[in-house]
Amino acid sequence: MPKKSRKKNKCRDSSSGSGSGSGSGSGSGSGSDSDSGSKGSSKSSSGSSSSGDSNQDRVRLALWNFKQCDAKKCSGLKLVKHNEVTCLRMGAHFGGITLTPTGKCCLKPEDKERVVKHGLAVVDCSWHQLNETQFCKVKISHGRLLPYLIAANPVNYGKPCQLSCAEAFAAALYIYGFKQQAKELMCKFKWGHGFLTLNHDYLEEYKACKTVKEMLAAQRRNMECQDRCDGPNRSFPSSSSSSKSSSSSSSDSD
Repeated sequence: MPKKSRKKNKCRDSSSGSGSGSGSGSGSGSGSDSDSGSKGSSKSSSGSSSSGDSNQDRVRLALWNFKQCDAKKCSGLKLVKHNEVTCLRMGAHFGGITLTPTGKCCLKPEDKERVVKHGLAVVDCSWHQLNETQFCKVKISHGRLLPYLIAANPVNYGKPCQLSCAEAFAAALYIYGFKQQAKELMCKFKWGHGFLTLNHDYLEEYKACKTVKEMLAAQRRNMECQDRCDGPNRSFPSSSSSSKSSSSSSSDSD
């Protein structure tokens, strides 16, 4: 895999992990965003052309880490260590799209241009500490929620919406057309392939959406379909097998 040209990938706040900053969940409305545009570098190394990516450039990835869980199990920090993600200072501006539990609307297909230009970020915090998380410390101009997906990391396996940071990155990249980059991120985790397999049909459906309205309609269908199944007790692939098994989400183990 091509190495990133950026060198400043280490967390400037000493690392201590977090649960999941994915901001996954049902989004509603179109939400108005201030287009403040960032000068942050959207330089990216070129990706593999053998992928299903619609653009050979790799998307810049970043996160804010609230240090709310075990750093050894944090998928976001693991990606930082692999130089896939940049760790931002609290208060640092990010001009791209941010996946956050405080998002007011779902991912927008029209956001892709901003993602390509400025990148994609997540708020890395624990699903169990949302009420205590000081989101005001993070400057978010374009907050988004992921559509309905199912976690596959070992902590929240099988739980709807409670994705880890790595899963959130992979889901958004896949939906925006950067399928190869999404796969490369998931290859860093034993359970990563399982996330893409478990959510394959959902991701393909969201990827095909052209408008927010279509995205929300697709999400509604998927949620209704899930409700007709056995809910959380539906038969998921075993999480105990190797990289071809899916596992679930928030803070995650390797």
